[in-house]
Amino acid sequence: MANVRKTAFEILKDVMLHNEYASLNMRYGSYDLNEKDQGLLTQIVYGTIRNYRYVRYQWELYVDRKVPDEIAVLLDGATYQLILLDKLPAYAVVNETVAIAKDEYPNYAGFVNAVLRRIADKGAQAIKGDDEVDKFAIETSHPTWLVRMWNAQYGEEICDSICWENLKDGRVELAVNTLLTTADKLLEDERFHRTAEGNALIYDGNIFASEYFKNNLVYVQSESSQQAVEILDPKPKERILDMCRAPGTKTVQIAMKTGNDANIYSIDVYPQRVELIENALKKYGITCVTTMCEDSRTLHTKIPLYYYDKVLLDAPCSGLGTLKHKPEIKMSIKPEDIDEIVRLQSQLLDSAALMVKAGGCLVYSTCTLNTKENEKQIRMFLSQHTQFELVEEKTIIPDSTHYDGFYISKLRKTC
Repeated sequence: MANVRKTAFEILKDVMLHNEYASLNMRYGSYDLNEKDQGLLTQIVYGTIRNYRYVRYQWELYVDRKVPDEIAVLLDGATYQLILLDKLPAYAVVNETVAIAKDEYPNYAGFVNAVLRRIADKGAQAIKGDDEVDKFAIETSHPTWLVRMWNAQYGEEICDSICWENLKDGRVELAVNTLLTTADKLLEDERFHRTAEGNALIYDGNIFASEYFKNNLVYVQSESSQQAVEILDPKPKERILDMCRAPGTKTVQIAMKTGNDANIYSIDVYPQRVELIENALKKYGITCVTTMCEDSRTLHTKIPLYYYDKVLLDAPCSGLGTLKHKPEIKMSIKPEDIDEIVRLQSQLLDSAALMVKAGGCLVYSTCTLNTKENEKQIRMFLSQHTQFELVEEKTIIPDSTHYDGFYISKLRKTC
């Protein structure tokens, strides 16, 4: 398993020190591991990131000086294994981690050995302090400011539930390529079953190695994400605008919902991301979509105004609803980042308002949990665009039913 721990350390450095995404590293990295070791690698990487504050609190109890960032990450991963993966023998975790230190940071090998042996001997320690919110934030490994924000916005009970839920493993939820098959047909295979709400499918096994995935009969899309297009309710022959769309999953879903028989425009501001959309369209045999590389904030200067039956603005957001499968967001997000995002969302909504024809609908969605980006954003929009009315609004809280947190609102243009 030494190779597993070394590989995990390299990935954790990329994520924790260089702001890379764990999912991309895990999906596209080339690791010579068997299935069992690949599973352990996934556990160590995601478990360490999900519990980043808690494990660091534990080893810092035995350290009275600042240590290099790389050594901190090495201790994070090993501490996670010692106190939260109880099926692993402590001696193996300690010995193999010390061996990594000897190879790469020989001056710290003795230090790493001493700290880890203390943790192995004493186990996890209770978090101390007078600030109950901060203690809970450390225990569930969220930024303290974020826990305070969720407490204020959703109440303590929901906030606590969100934080504990974010420590759990996520699941792969699937959408059906309805141009090639149906959910009922797939459900004839007992390895498939529906999610609780029934919009998505779950597969018992490695879907990525299956013929279903290889033959494009299903694609990855969370239950919550699928609901945005369900609420948009696209119909054949309609003119539909999808404003911020790489990598193109919702554009694909819209096209499939219309039977590949609508006039759909899919926009992104970056050429390489437009290419991702085009690759997705080609992969699933979709021909009813026109892609454009444009900044959607100024899109109204490039295409006809008041033209579209349906507009989907799945807006850039802080991503705070996706922490189950993107836990690294917790480590880097700052309150000032959200302020910038809120301004961008407002500009995009103003542009979207100019695209919807009278009687048409605008659906605004985010994959975040933050009323400032969600409910308050829409209230501000409605106060400034009185020709729109709110038809439907929902906030999806991540739980055992829903993989991701999500916000969706449907607005109708009355005149």
